[in-house]
Amino acid sequence: MKIININGPMNAGKTTISKLLVSELKVALFIEVDDLLSDEEQKVLGLSREEGWRERIKRLNTILSQEKEKAQYEYIIFAYPMTEKLYWQWKSLENTETAFINITLAPQLEICLQNRGDRELNDKEKDRIKEMYQQGYHNSVLADLIIDNSAQSPNDTLQQILAFLGK
Repeated sequence: MKIININGPMNAGKTTISKLLVSELKVALFIEVDDLLSDEEQKVLGLSREEGWRERIKRLNTILSQEKEKAQYEYIIFAYPMTEKLYWQWKSLENTETAFINITLAPQLEICLQNRGDRELNDKEKDRIKEMYQQGYHNSVLADLIIDNSAQSPNDTLQQILAFLGK
């Protein structure tokens, strides 16, 4: 089994590429981290923004552990901006049957700040993207593969990842 995180800053194309990847790979599962805790549930639980993300990661880790134990998928894919702490947490899932792969999407900042697809960025999101670039989410030294997807289509990015995976 391969557990694959598609890493990168907001608006880098992580979810789009993850969904394309799942559709190409046999026996694959995509976990939408954003959906693991709704904004409404976060409000009901009285969680701050940071506490909400910690809860999503806790739920993701539970799912990853359960799916690793079941071993029914060849690939488990999720999209999340990764920190070093999370990298080592997910890397610890590796054993002789399981590998963790971190693929980082790294479009140029100017591209990430543009509205892409149906998503219209607000000023707060643009500020967060700039902050994520300053924090290095686009250039993770822990990445197994870094792709500058500024000038390529989602399908081109998909093909690059498939080639990396030997598919």
